[in-house]
Amino acid sequence: MRSPPRRLILSALLTAPLLAFAAPAAADDAPPALRWDQPVSCYHLKEGKTLRVQCTQDAKGETCLAAPGEMVGIGDPLDKVQPCSAHSDDEYRQLARRARMVPAVAEAPPGYARGESGRAFQVKFDLLNRFYIGVGWAPTLQSSRGFAVPAGFPFARANAEMGIHLSILSPRKRARHDLRILEGSATFADLELRGTLLSYDYQHEHRRPLFWISTFFGEPDVHPILPRMGFGFRVLSVLDRQPSFRDALDMEFGEFHVAWNPWQSDDMYSHLRIELGGDFGAHWQDRKIVSGKSGNYFIGPTAAIESRISLGKGGLHYLFSDLTFRRPTIVSGDLTGESVNRLAGSFAYEGVLVAINDQPISARLAAEGRTQNDFVRDVRAVELRFFAGLRMSFGAPPRVFEPMPAFEDP
Repeated sequence: MRSPPRRLILSALLTAPLLAFAAPAAADDAPPALRWDQPVSCYHLKEGKTLRVQCTQDAKGETCLAAPGEMVGIGDPLDKVQPCSAHSDDEYRQLARRARMVPAVAEAPPGYARGESGRAFQVKFDLLNRFYIGVGWAPTLQSSRGFAVPAGFPFARANAEMGIHLSILSPRKRARHDLRILEGSATFADLELRGTLLSYDYQHEHRRPLFWISTFFGEPDVHPILPRMGFGFRVLSVLDRQPSFRDALDMEFGEFHVAWNPWQSDDMYSHLRIELGGDFGAHWQDRKIVSGKSGNYFIGPTAAIESRISLGKGGLHYLFSDLTFRRPTIVSGDLTGESVNRLAGSFAYEGVLVAINDQPISARLAAEGRTQNDFVRDVRAVELRFFAGLRMSFGAPPRVFEPMPAFEDP
């Protein structure tokens, strides 16, 4: 007699192939859907129902997909459907006699799918266009006494965030405009505030090569040079009560940079970006006496490497990273002429989990690092912050893939 474990193992081995064949069969049983880009006819039946019909003709004859025009079980008219031409019940009966009728679900716009109940739901999300709010856990490791990290890190830190993202593609001008408005976060338990009033980035891909390089190694050849250039700026960024400098307030009034994208996707949605520029602002050692006279104004160069990657074309998974270097020099007050190095970097993943009435809720995981010198003391501060939380986005449209036209050869 076989032992129970052996019977279970043999049963699993025999069942697995059957499940493997059954899964595609179940997928094939899903009803077909009407196409969004093809005309639809609406047949109003005598019993008060409406059928949305789309027909095709081939060598075997005429085949028509017929989908209910109302929500199953509710009776409400379908939303997010194409206009259709109206026909009578008699016309439907004539069609049914000459064509093969196949039950189907109604059409859905790009970025949407339609369940068998008739409800259209969004399946692709453009998280570069949204208003979002978020909460999370942000444990922070910090040291203001050199690189020796002390014990007792504040792990019980809650974080709240919000912001507005806009990304506008102009295929005709071969350009993309990225804006971030009123973006900020607050960390609680030991209050820390971060925020930016406005951030703008412009990227452009030339329609024609900027210039040509001829090479004579082996067979002579000519190569187009197509620099993916752009620029951007920030207005009013605030960092208040950061962990390494609890009494300090750092305010960047403005920043401007030029940019080059060594790599970018066809629609400039994903990219690797290198930025060079400069900023100016003010630093207060004691945030309690913030005024125009008490601040130390600074100006200095900035550099950054930033990437944004959308995994797939559904807009469900994103990767973000940036590495920023700043070297502000004090130009007013007792510390005039003093310079410090500031280095910050981050890596983040965001993925859509569920959606409530087509408003996506995404999980966000991030790791951030920051190091800088104190203006007054010759001490380097180090901060490491990890983040795990949720974001709810509003107004995120479907992710649409819009590649640029091919380059023209003059």
